[in-house]
Amino acid sequence: MFAMQRSEKILEILYTKKTVQVSDLVKLLRVSDVTIRKDLKKLENNGTITKIHGGAVLRNSYISTKPKKDQLAKFVCKHIKKGETIFLGSGYACVSFAKQLPNDCEISIITNNIEAIPYLKDKCKTLILLGGEVITHDHNFFTTSSEIYEQLKSYNINKAITSCSGVDLNFGISFSTEASKKIIDAILKNSQSWYLMADSSKFNNVSPYKIADIETPEMIVTESLIEKYKKYKNITEC
Repeated sequence: MFAMQRSEKILEILYTKKTVQVSDLVKLLRVSDVTIRKDLKKLENNGTITKIHGGAVLRNSYISTKPKKDQLAKFVCKHIKKGETIFLGSGYACVSFAKQLPNDCEISIITNNIEAIPYLKDKCKTLILLGGEVITHDHNFFTTSSEIYEQLKSYNINKAITSCSGVDLNFGISFSTEASKKIIDAILKNSQSWYLMADSSKFNNVSPYKIADIETPEMIVTESLIEKYKKYKNITEC
């Protein structure tokens, strides 16, 4: 099992049990005490967990939005058609989408989301991981490259499925890193439609890099819509 898969498994256990012991993880994942402690250290550095004596607990900020993102991902899965080519972005909501896709989905996926790969490899007709530098941001792992537009322009992408950092009435849809901005800019030039997953905590937030106006995505999916955003016909409450 790769380090990324161990980290995902550790987070799954923590989400259920709220706390975990190093000794239990050693037995479950069949690796050394030293390896588990390194895994926990990386998760702590990413802001996901807090290490305690002999184990770890999830940080509250990670717990609070995870069920909402699972709900959004489940809803978007229902809008996928067999035979489509999908671009899947980075972040937990997109990993949840990968987990919830049915085994018989018969779609092709292009992605830069490294964490989603284990859940997609046995489901997709074709699976393409974009190459480039590996970026770690907000406990998410994804690839980026200065040549991403060249990588993407040869593909006929039916739907782009992504999350974002902020949705604001005045500023529009924004992302927190320049790397994400470049990726999404390239994707939108090569996709027929854009499905954006944004839980309610993302609304009224502004991040440094604007990508598009609110009207741009074919659908913005959220679990609880704030009143002043209800005028937008492309925002759907799931």
